[in-house]
Amino acid sequence: MKKVLIIEHENQLLENTTAFLNRNGFDVIQAKEGSVGVQKALEHLPDIILCDSDTPGLSGYEVFNTLQQINTTAIIPFIFIKGSQNYEEIKAVMRLGADDYIIKPYDLNDLYELITTRLDKQERIINIADEKFNTLMEFSTNGIFIYQDGRFSYVNKKFCEIVAYSQNELLGTSLVNIVYKDDIHIVIEKMERCLKGIHKELEVKFRAISRDQRMVNVILSGSNVNIRGKKSIIGTMRLLDDQLELNRVITQEININITKREKEILHCICDGYSNSEISHRFNISERTVEGHRANLIRKTGCKNSVCLAVFAIKHGLYYI
Repeated sequence: MKKVLIIEHENQLLENTTAFLNRNGFDVIQAKEGSVGVQKALEHLPDIILCDSDTPGLSGYEVFNTLQQINTTAIIPFIFIKGSQNYEEIKAVMRLGADDYIIKPYDLNDLYELITTRLDKQERIINIADEKFNTLMEFSTNGIFIYQDGRFSYVNKKFCEIVAYSQNELLGTSLVNIVYKDDIHIVIEKMERCLKGIHKELEVKFRAISRDQRMVNVILSGSNVNIRGKKSIIGTMRLLDDQLELNRVITQEININITKREKEILHCICDGYSNSEISHRFNISERTVEGHRANLIRKTGCKNSVCLAVFAIKHGLYYI
């Protein structure tokens, strides 16, 4: 059930809209003040937010700007509820970066159509991001995983090769299933500390049990991130025999100095932009773009653009 947060100070409008959306299959969260709306957005991470521009306390504009500063709420579709059809005010709302607006008094059926249209668009964007992510990860020479709710929500082919399981066998299962019994305690403890934010990153060596019951020495590393509003760990798993190479790469990565423009180019590379598209976006020549790309490859020790994308995700320079 999709969650809708409504931030509205007019009681009758709030109750009528809530009842209508509940009847149409939405889970509605209410807030009558801007500051309360921000708190509830962080607490519930709704799928979409409707906000009156004239809420008491924090105005709707302040609510929007506040939520845009937080990674977990910045991607939530935001629709302003306006009390008038003043052209300049509406233009200001859209210039802020809001997804849409609706004018009071609105028809509830029109509101329903607006909400479903925005949710459908958001779902398409998420699906495209997932496709790009999967493509990038499958080409990696590292075993890569995403861990959510105590289960694997993603593993790439290399991860499966290390433990000789198929992706279907690993997805939805706990890490405990592939950890040797004597190492379970330390692995789970480090994972939980990372998920709780006690440590932002983790690294742990343990003995993994492959599908054919072989014992494999591995090193698992990961970072605490938010994916679709869920606390998650994204990381890599490698054979312990690669430890010397891993130390060399980590040392190299710690000492890199990526400029602001290089970070912007790196984000575009992760989004799948070509050199031509990047040059148009920043109004620079394709030769300059290629120079920045070459600098990134040199500084990170990566071999190509796919490796750059993996590097960016792993080290918090780009979020899915």
